[in-house]
Amino acid sequence: MDMVKILTILTLVDFSGNNFNGPTPKEMREFKSLYFLNLSSNSFTGKIPTSFGNMHQLESLNISQNKLSREIPLQLAKLNFLVFLNLLNNQLVSKIPTSTQISTFPKESFTGNKGLWGPPLIMDNKAGLSPPQANGNHPNSIHEIDWDLISMEIGFVSGFAVAVGSLVLCKRWSKWYYMTMYKILVKIFPQLEERIGPHIRHVHIYQRW
Repeated sequence: MDMVKILTILTLVDFSGNNFNGPTPKEMREFKSLYFLNLSSNSFTGKIPTSFGNMHQLESLNISQNKLSREIPLQLAKLNFLVFLNLLNNQLVSKIPTSTQISTFPKESFTGNKGLWGPPLIMDNKAGLSPPQANGNHPNSIHEIDWDLISMEIGFVSGFAVAVGSLVLCKRWSKWYYMTMYKILVKIFPQLEERIGPHIRHVHIYQRW
């Protein structure tokens, strides 16, 4: 099974807290079947890849706590299934894209980016206005978001159970699969081998069966 084919069947990737640095690897544009992507708490630099907009199945995107800069790409508006977005504590600038679902996420998704402005943050970064107060007319909005997240987590747990069950039933396939995946991920993230070596902790990968 070649590298591109394997990348297209991944559904969950968590690279959080690994101190990866440099631009986001271009190979990630092949992650077209992801439901969940977590790159938080690293040191990624450069702009948010426009190729993230091609992950049409993506429901959760967390790239907080990095050093990503420039504007939020309009391509993220293509993610019609996205229910969770976290961009906080980066170095993003310019106006949050309006008239898209990106601007419908809570302000907590965008805080910590000093050059970022527009709804749901300050309306105009040159006006010196305070961030808008929480709207009391929608007391159930937080609960609605929580239900979306709960539904998403149930889906992840179900997919994980299927994956683990299949691997347990076939130990030979399990060993081959994880070794193959590890080699591929080391090619994408060279720092992975230095930090983790044979102990693949802090990196979680699941396959669609």
